[in-house]
Amino acid sequence: MFGRAKSGSSAGVCPERESAPWRGIAGWFHGCERRNFLAAFLVFAGYFLGARLGFALTFQPHPVSVMWPPNSVLLGILLLTSPRRWPFLLLAAFPAHLASEWESGVPLPMILCWFISNASEALIGAALVRWLIGPSAHFERMRSIGALFLCGALVAPFLSSFIDSAFVTLNHFGNQPYWNVWRMRFFSNVFTATIFLPVIVCWGSRPVASRLKVNLPALMEPGALFLSLLIVSGFVFCFQENGPTTIPLLLYAPLPFLLWAALRFGPTGTSATIFCVALFAIWGAVHGRGPFAAHLPEQNALSIQAFFVVISTALTFLAAAIAEGKRAEERFTKAFRSSPDAMIITHLDGRVVEVNERWERIYGYPRNEMIGRATSELSVYLSNNDRERLVKGTSAGRSLHNLELSLRTKGGEFRQTLISAEAAEIGGDDCLIIIIRDITDRKRGEEAQQNLAHASRLAVVGELTAMVAHEINQPLAAILCNAEAAEMLLESKELPLQEIREILSDIRKNDLRADDAIKRIRGLLRKRAMQVQPIDLNEAVTDVLRLVIGDAARRHVVITRELAQNLPLALGDRVYLQQVLLNLIVNAMEAMMDVSETDRRVSVQTKANETEIELLVADSGRGFRQDDLPNLFESFFTTKPEGMGLGLSIARSIIESHQGRIWAENNSNGGATFHFTIPAVGPQNAT
Repeated sequence: MFGRAKSGSSAGVCPERESAPWRGIAGWFHGCERRNFLAAFLVFAGYFLGARLGFALTFQPHPVSVMWPPNSVLLGILLLTSPRRWPFLLLAAFPAHLASEWESGVPLPMILCWFISNASEALIGAALVRWLIGPSAHFERMRSIGALFLCGALVAPFLSSFIDSAFVTLNHFGNQPYWNVWRMRFFSNVFTATIFLPVIVCWGSRPVASRLKVNLPALMEPGALFLSLLIVSGFVFCFQENGPTTIPLLLYAPLPFLLWAALRFGPTGTSATIFCVALFAIWGAVHGRGPFAAHLPEQNALSIQAFFVVISTALTFLAAAIAEGKRAEERFTKAFRSSPDAMIITHLDGRVVEVNERWERIYGYPRNEMIGRATSELSVYLSNNDRERLVKGTSAGRSLHNLELSLRTKGGEFRQTLISAEAAEIGGDDCLIIIIRDITDRKRGEEAQQNLAHASRLAVVGELTAMVAHEINQPLAAILCNAEAAEMLLESKELPLQEIREILSDIRKNDLRADDAIKRIRGLLRKRAMQVQPIDLNEAVTDVLRLVIGDAARRHVVITRELAQNLPLALGDRVYLQQVLLNLIVNAMEAMMDVSETDRRVSVQTKANETEIELLVADSGRGFRQDDLPNLFESFFTTKPEGMGLGLSIARSIIESHQGRIWAENNSNGGATFHFTIPAVGPQNAT
């Protein structure tokens, strides 16, 4: 059949994972051998019936077909299947091509050549689409629709038309010049691709369950749309005689219904409605009816093609854009409603637009009480100071991140929150999306952790009574001795002023020493929040060793230290890190109570690399059982009969809050070593 339309197009591509096959028609083509044969049958049937439809829509007696569906059928099915099945599907299409063309009296060489050009068009379109949008495209997205029209409806027909026209010329089939053949073939295929391909790929990629599920109420609107469209299209294109009474403006009567489909049913519904209207228009023009039957057959075919290419392209893109907007709105609405954080949307002037369910549950204010209220009326929720901070932070639509505020619920309970706000355009209005993260439980947990850590320090220091006595009694005893010596010197006939001055100087030094010891103990016992700042870890270690030296002597423990020279400053809280070290030293001394007094040794060591500082506390005790090592830092796990199992757990929490690590290991020569690391002050931590 000379000069007939042959279509080629491309569309999005289906996922290729065998473990998760495509849910639409492609799902039928994946897997077992039976499905492969079913795919082959669909290709054969679709190709053959498409050819028959193309012949039926030919302007007789001229050999001009307005559309040639077989190529679009083949291309559409290739796009819905895995590339490794493409050769099998092309083989399935060949008998259908042979049967349809042979029946029309086409010579065998021309039949074979046309199959090559048809197959090349389908392969070019499918390969280009997959290259552009990958193997898992969704055909209701703008990007996929763009690739479908660009590659399948334009590039593939453009390239394959050169091959097709060359074959016609080489076989001396017909008497049309090369460029006439190319032009008619190209426009026919572009038209068919824009009309036929969206129907195949959009409907073929839908889940099978959604196509089989029948919901009568949901079918009322699409049913009304298609019934109205059939009536209007039938009147415009089929019942209207071509002649002086023909009203050309009626050509646009189906447009409102096509827009209805684009607005409500996305590319799937739009492609189906355009396809139906195009069939009516072609049938009417072939039979001399409607507004497209007023000129020569070639002109009528070109008019139909140009009109529907423009309509199909514009409306399909419009439908895809609307569908993407709806999906984005649905995702936002779902995320907004189901967010684990309370969320509020307000206008820039402070009026509340929307609140989510989490807000209602936590703060007790129903949605209908919030909508339309201004943030200036929220004094019942915020203190004056917090309200000023919030208004200042979000003024002029500025972004706000993690502002800590206290909000009051409807029942009067105060909740600690982190407020973040971001400016966004919603429904054409400038709005603020405010996210309220409830951190009340976290704050209570942190407070409980601080209280527990404080209690742990009190307990540890309480155990070190000898330490306190040593630190305080030694300078006090020295002061007493110096005072008694001064009294004796004052009773002398000649006052030794120089010796008295030296005694007073010693008294002052010992007083300062006692005062310094009391300050160190009070600093260790004081309850306060963690304050991370640069500290000298060697100096902190030295202070702790001064505190425990008395208790170590009482326990007959020798403590040695090996502090690294030129140790960089560490990032940490001095008091909390001293608590960890004090706990580790006390544990080490207690672990050696059943060891000979001459073998009781504790070693404290510091070392560093470029990014972190490591501290080690080693003892010469019995070590740990291998089974106990993974549980040492768990709460309420202890290896001591009288222990509570909290000291090491608190130590781990403190070190982890410093972004560090803590671990323990048995020594090869007996005993155990505890390690912890904390960040060092460096370029990456400089402020």
